Amino acid sequence: MDHVWVDQVTELSGLPPDRARYLMCMLACYPLALVFSLILAPSRAGATVRHLFQLGVGLAFCVFCFKYQVFLLLLDTGVCYLLLLFSPARLVHLTVFWWAIIFMSVSHVYRMYTDYNGYTLDFTGPTMIITMKVTSLACSLYDGTYKKEEELNNDQKILAIRRVPSVIEYLSYTFCFTSILSGPTFNLQDYCKFIDGTDAVEGKPKPSGILPSLLKLLTAVFFISWTFVFPADWEPFFDEEWRNSHSFLYVAGYMYFICFITRCNYYFAWILADSVSNLSGFGFNGYDEKGSAKWDKITNVFPSKTECSSSLKVLVENWNVGTALWLRRVCYERSVYSPTVMTYLLSATWHGFYPGYYGCFMSCAFFILTSRKLRRYVRPKFLGSTGLKMFYDALTTVCSLLLINFASIQLCLLSFERNYELYRYFYCLPHLICLFLYIFCPSPPRPKKE
Repeated sequence: MDHVWVDQVTELSGLPPDRARYLMCMLACYPLALVFSLILAPSRAGATVRHLFQLGVGLAFCVFCFKYQVFLLLLDTGVCYLLLLFSPARLVHLTVFWWAIIFMSVSHVYRMYTDYNGYTLDFTGPTMIITMKVTSLACSLYDGTYKKEEELNNDQKILAIRRVPSVIEYLSYTFCFTSILSGPTFNLQDYCKFIDGTDAVEGKPKPSGILPSLLKLLTAVFFISWTFVFPADWEPFFDEEWRNSHSFLYVAGYMYFICFITRCNYYFAWILADSVSNLSGFGFNGYDEKGSAKWDKITNVFPSKTECSSSLKVLVENWNVGTALWLRRVCYERSVYSPTVMTYLLSATWHGFYPGYYGCFMSCAFFILTSRKLRRYVRPKFLGSTGLKMFYDALTTVCSLLLINFASIQLCLLSFERNYELYRYFYCLPHLICLFLYIFCPSPPRPKKE
């Protein structure tokens, strides 16, 4: 019967079967989230029941989408749990990290072998999400059981835990049905507060997540509609006759527009997952200064800030927010050598082993290092008047979008051959310009230490 449903959705939507299964699960999340928030509310059901519901539905989704590959997900999470239990406190973050990264890497290699240059949805997607969750959990356990409190920063003090969660808590956390297919990731403390019903602001009842969920659903539909009107097609760029028949600016504009269309798919998936989470009651983040409820605790993307940022750093921080936080907490804050480069190297490895991933994230690292140096030297010269500052902000917004789009195109093209064509056509101009600026831009004097 499942195959009949999948065939019908495939025929109606025009989606391939793997994406049809994903879409069916995401739509099924809405009635299930309502059941969870209303019938299984904390006032009506205990934490164990709520954990089991999350786990059961999450596993059912994985079986429906990935069939026997669900056993690989259980193997991954099972080994990580044993490592959490039996690894020495001083090594627990390392043992879990390396197992999760190696398992995920093997999954990426398998996917490349079976579907090279393809975008088929398989178990590697949930594996990437589980990797973020279990490594974050291991770091929190390491901070809470081994490191001294004075060695922790404020964020680490809040996230530190002093015991391994129970099997049900752990599996519910890793297989949470609203996030197992497309994220976002989140920390165990926030998740357990949501399950226990202790995530409300003291003295106030927790507001309903129905309205913010509906607004995010409409936003998700807005972005996915772009992909139906303008399907993302990279193939014309690799047709030399097509390139020769159009100007350089037209080809560049076409590539950048297709990159935006590709981002719309991610906007759709992440905003839809955020919408479902809010409907289930997860994501409440207190109130703003006007007294309005905020539902952005686990929001994974802010499209307006991503598309209109005047800083590469701010742009990156508002794209795939959960992953950016994970990279900061697990890698950037713990690296002893070149945190920026190591963080982008881990980001590339997390995505997979296509050359385009490494070209993308190493380019991002280089662009950000250059923009930091340039910003420290140039920005003070434009703060003398409002007009100059507006000009500076407009210029840096355009430059940020141009650079991040060029880097993102490499991620979309995946293979070495296709990325070579990209570099050859654009003469490596973004990298050469940034290299020139990095070498010849004077370093601003650092303030003297007392």
